[in-house]
Amino acid sequence: MAVQAKGRMRKAVVLCALLAISSGASRTAAAAGDLASVLARLDASAARFKSAQAGIVWDNVQTLPIADSDKQVGTLIIDRANGQVRLAVHLTADNGRPIHKDLVYAGGTGKLYDALLKQMQVFQVGNKQAQLDTFLTLGFGGSGKDLEKSWTVTYQGTEQADGVAAAKLQLIPRDPEVAKTAPRVLLWIDMDKGVAVKQQRFDASGNYVIFAYSDIKTNVSIPSNAFTLKPPAGTEIVNH
Repeated sequence: MAVQAKGRMRKAVVLCALLAISSGASRTAAAAGDLASVLARLDASAARFKSAQAGIVWDNVQTLPIADSDKQVGTLIIDRANGQVRLAVHLTADNGRPIHKDLVYAGGTGKLYDALLKQMQVFQVGNKQAQLDTFLTLGFGGSGKDLEKSWTVTYQGTEQADGVAAAKLQLIPRDPEVAKTAPRVLLWIDMDKGVAVKQQRFDASGNYVIFAYSDIKTNVSIPSNAFTLKPPAGTEIVNH
C-alpha cells in the first residue's frame, strides 16, 4: 500500500508539473496572440490615420535626487501626411497655475514659445529626424510594423487608462542612441480607436514623463495655420 501511495504521489507531482508547464505555455501563447492583435490594430489605424486632437496632461516626475513633479495641462494636435509628422501642443496650466506655452514641430524645426518669458526657442532637428519620428508616431499614426522596427515590444495585459480598458505595451528601443534618452517606454492603446491613451517614458536615471490623452478625436479637420507659430513683436528668439 505504501508503495502504491508513493506511486500515486509521484504521478500527482508529475501531473501538477505538467499542468504548470502547460499553463505557462498557454499564457505565453496568449500574450503573443494579444500582442499580434494590438499590432494588427495599429496597422489598421495607421492606414486610415490623418490627424488627431486631444486633451493632454504632461506630467514630469523626478525620483532622484529629490522627488518632485510638474504637471502641465493643455491640448494636442497632430497630423501625418506624405510620411511627414506635424505636432502642436498648447499648454494652459502648470500645477494649477494659468500659463501660455506653445510647442510646434513641422518640417524639421521645433519652436517653443513662453509668453511669461516673452521668448521663443527654435530647434533644428537635423540628423536626429529618424530618432524624433520614433517618438512622434507612438500611438498616433504609427503602424504596428513601424513599432516593431524601432522597438522590442512586449504585451503586458490590459489596464484602465482614462476610463478605457487599454492594451499595455512595454517598448525597449533597438537604437542604442534612442536608448540613451529613453531606455524604456510604456504605451497604453485604446483598441477601439487604435490610438494611445497614455504613454510613460523613462530616462536612464529612473525619472519619467507621463503623457495622458483625453477626449481623443481622430481624422478631424485641422486649421491650415495649426502648425505655424508667430510670436508677438518684441519676443526674444533663441536659436539652438
